[in-house]
Amino acid sequence: MASRLGHRRCLWSSLSCIAFALCASLNVFAQNTPFTPPAWPLAVKNPYLNGWLVNTAELNSGWPVLWTPSFDILGWYCSVVVDGVPYRILSPGPLPDIATAKQLSVDFTPTKTTFVLEAGPFVINATFMSTVTPNDLVRQSLPFSYFYVSARSSDGLPHTFKIYSDISSEWISGDDNAPANASSIGDNESVILETQLQGPLPFTEIKDHPQDASGFYAASNGENVTYEVIQANVSRTLFANGTGLDGFVDPLYNTHGLGRPFFDVFAIATDLGNITETSSPIVWAIGVTRDPSIQFSTPLTQKQMRSSFYRSNLSTPDDVASFFLADFNNSLVDSESFDTSLLAAAQNISMAYGDLLALTVRQAMSALEITGSKNSDGSFNTSDVMIFMKDMGGVGTGGVNAVDVLFAAFPMYLYLNPALGGCLLRPLLEGQDNDAYDIPFAAQDLGTQFPTATLSNVQHDFGIEQSANMIIMSLAHAMYSGDDSLLDQHYGLLKNWTDYLVNNTMDLGLQQPSLSDGFAAFNRTNLALKGIIGISAMSKIAAHFSRISDETQYKDVASSYLQTWLSKAISTDRTHLLSVLDQQQSSGILYNLYADKLLHLDLIPDSVYDLQTSYFSSQLDTSSFGIPLDSGNLTLSRSAAVATTNDVRDGLISLMHAYAATTANLLPLSAIYNPINGQALGGENSPSMGAMFSLLALE
Repeated sequence: MASRLGHRRCLWSSLSCIAFALCASLNVFAQNTPFTPPAWPLAVKNPYLNGWLVNTAELNSGWPVLWTPSFDILGWYCSVVVDGVPYRILSPGPLPDIATAKQLSVDFTPTKTTFVLEAGPFVINATFMSTVTPNDLVRQSLPFSYFYVSARSSDGLPHTFKIYSDISSEWISGDDNAPANASSIGDNESVILETQLQGPLPFTEIKDHPQDASGFYAASNGENVTYEVIQANVSRTLFANGTGLDGFVDPLYNTHGLGRPFFDVFAIATDLGNITETSSPIVWAIGVTRDPSIQFSTPLTQKQMRSSFYRSNLSTPDDVASFFLADFNNSLVDSESFDTSLLAAAQNISMAYGDLLALTVRQAMSALEITGSKNSDGSFNTSDVMIFMKDMGGVGTGGVNAVDVLFAAFPMYLYLNPALGGCLLRPLLEGQDNDAYDIPFAAQDLGTQFPTATLSNVQHDFGIEQSANMIIMSLAHAMYSGDDSLLDQHYGLLKNWTDYLVNNTMDLGLQQPSLSDGFAAFNRTNLALKGIIGISAMSKIAAHFSRISDETQYKDVASSYLQTWLSKAISTDRTHLLSVLDQQQSSGILYNLYADKLLHLDLIPDSVYDLQTSYFSSQLDTSSFGIPLDSGNLTLSRSAAVATTNDVRDGLISLMHAYAATTANLLPLSAIYNPINGQALGGENSPSMGAMFSLLALE
């Protein structure tokens, strides 16, 4: 374990040296570390820059795909020519005369996925890096990722080395019949290739692709750097046969659809000459930008066009791409620091827990669109930050800032930067805190059509679930950030929702819990518990503002309701907690206990935690991937965080790890799955996987 930990924490240069030395001296297949997941994250930075490689394919035998189950191909290709012999590195490509580099191993960390391949006498590291900078909103909001390559000869002798990479316009549209434009921007510092649809459709998606985006492929310029925009087969052949690229941009690019009758590509190549190793990585930047990025409206306000936050510093596409390229060295250092810090904290709990966070961070953070507004004079208002989350995988309502998905993911924001949680809550709170919103309980979301965020007066059966979620998250944000402004500004709204909980929590009727629970039943024990915790949370909010009457009222109600709940929630033989109130044959996971610990309420007796832990202990060996009646990662991660013994905590983590390492689903890790057979049931690539941070958030 110690050697693997050291390998994963090393700096990029050390990682390269270890990989090169291992492969060159042993020339054997190395084990993928820390394990082989269902899909490898490649460019995973925002909802539309979200490319993966399913694990049935090696890097050069399968195309990158969008995160969805439809496996929409994202054109992305790389090859090298060594001593005149071409080898494919990334994607299969259509050219049969190109040899396939041999894949030796894959390693992933929270921010990077690195493939080690052998191409003739060279060992090559191909790394995909999507930075995570939760305390730097400009850089976190940049919809760009890095692809960088380094190489070293295994025989220690110099060899000629050229490298080529391209992308297609498939990144910016779900309609292959849509025509697009192409352009190049070149100066002494960089080469930037750009594409956008001829007829963009603002705030419209087709198959989860944007229809109003610009795509970019860029690299640092130099005398040996060339580019071309032309048909894929032609460009790749010109590079492979030694003819090379000549800066040609196809003037007929916009006369046909993206893939009809063929795909054109945006290609950039570098000739390094005769080398034994690369002196520094060859770097490409891939980006998918939109402006404005979010259309936000409430029952009381007009449509507000909001822009990605990075535009407060970088106003033009050229500025963005150039900055991102120039920032590579800083980004590399920051990514190494982030990886090391996060893994060290997680591995203090267990190695398996560190593995899970390494796989889920990019996935969970990539659902966010960090935005700001503009003043009347067109200047950027950097104090007006709102974040909008796409419910990728449809764990919630499939829309924008789905409240139960946000609630699941909230431990991640609290741990990485609690201010992120506040920026996600703001549009929900502001949209409902007005006379035009006349429903007595909290909304489920900001509409179902990302990237259009629209709060509407919509009745639903999740009033207890969503109202308690909003109260709990609002208090958690204030506690962990030290910023009580949202509580102060929206105290009346939170109090109204609490009064709704008081009137309905112990008479659930047709009320439903989160869709992620995985099975439907009325009188759910877990839902009643959430309502009680929401009331107790409001008592703590009232105490913070010295609202003594409110504090006392809600504290007494929560205490009274809890006693009733205890009489209905525990089996008569006192061996387990019931999943349905008073239904003795029921059992399950009460993951809402987690909120009591998160908010330091000390509401729930220790005996309840001990009882659930004891039940888990008896169930750990009953299935391969979870506890019977649980719905997967969202329930297990929060339950592990409140287990009262390390053995049970680690056992629950091991079940989630076993699921993450099963390769049957061929999708980005899913939040909901069958605990018996590991079949994914929904929530692929969901931001709700931020629930994995539940243990760290309590540290």
